[in-house]
Amino acid sequence: MAPYIPQHYLPNLKKYKYQAIDKSFISKYVLAEYWNQLVKIFPLTMAANMVTLLGSLHVIVAVILNQFYAPNLVETCPPWVYFAFSACIWIYGSFDAVDGKQARRTGTASPLGELFDHGCDSLVVSLIMVLYASTCQLGETWWTVALVFFALTNFYMSTMEEYHTHILFLGYFSGPVEGIISFSLSTLATGIFGPQIWATSIYSLMPLPASVVEMLPPLTLAQSVIVGMGLILIPTVFASFSNIAKACREQKKNVLSAYADAIPFFASIASCAVWLHASPEIRTQHLVLFLMFVGFAFSYIVGRVIVAHVTGAPFPKLNRMHIPIFFGTANAIAPSIGLAKMFDGPNELILIYICLGYTAIQYTHFALEVIDTICSYLDINCLTIKKKTE
Repeated sequence: MAPYIPQHYLPNLKKYKYQAIDKSFISKYVLAEYWNQLVKIFPLTMAANMVTLLGSLHVIVAVILNQFYAPNLVETCPPWVYFAFSACIWIYGSFDAVDGKQARRTGTASPLGELFDHGCDSLVVSLIMVLYASTCQLGETWWTVALVFFALTNFYMSTMEEYHTHILFLGYFSGPVEGIISFSLSTLATGIFGPQIWATSIYSLMPLPASVVEMLPPLTLAQSVIVGMGLILIPTVFASFSNIAKACREQKKNVLSAYADAIPFFASIASCAVWLHASPEIRTQHLVLFLMFVGFAFSYIVGRVIVAHVTGAPFPKLNRMHIPIFFGTANAIAPSIGLAKMFDGPNELILIYICLGYTAIQYTHFALEVIDTICSYLDINCLTIKKKTE
């Protein structure tokens, strides 16, 4: 098996320098001092990656809790469960915001820190969307699918943009901080008022005549949030492509070639949607399981992009994680083109388990191999601070 980081790209790790432009008003004017004080609770002997890991584990705990109380994303949980969701999401966001500060406090900033941070974020993003879908009782529906796919698209485009521009752009109102605050407050409000608030018609909150409301499609408060995410995603993706084009012109690179790097991702998302459409029983009965499989595949795909970014390697296009996605889709649509399904009926659920196992094992192997390679080359530890010899 070829190494994830070829030997001749390792020297670029020592040249890499993290750059970010954070335009978020909330980050700058509201939470900055909170983060400055929060980071002081961590001892100088704690590695920044451990801070990242501890924050991410809170989301995993929340998801396990959700699977116990609301496995189908429609059940009503006890109020304390929603409060726990809110706390876990807030702690994750807070720890994610200060891990870089902890790295600078301890003098241990490295490319591994960005890889570890982005790797955890890529796994967590779909889990938080599942928590939100459960909180709003969206159920195993296309609304939940859209919620997760919108979040994954935003994350991927941000990562692709960082690869080509060498800068991480965080918007005024659409960055991760705003998302964490929104979802944390949403789950908190659900704990106070109950999940039924999300079933309220959005039009009842607007001063619209009854005749106008009758002409509009029904839309709950929860569904309107997803529609809003989709509308915000359009200019966000456009801005990413614009920044990529600008960077390519400055670097005298082919713009269309850079744009083509997004094709495999969008093909994967479209393929997953086709699969769910062709196999409605998977969407309506096993959606959480399916989204877990997609989450691991997405994390691997994004992880390869981040590794290429910090090592100066070519942009990774198709890889082994696309195999289960495209195979599953081909299996699902086989009857529509006159072929028999290889995995039909209950066996298709077995296929989902196989895909989940394959993607989880492959992602774990990728993460461990990359961490070991970078730690060995830079002579550092991942979750502890290595004592420097005289």
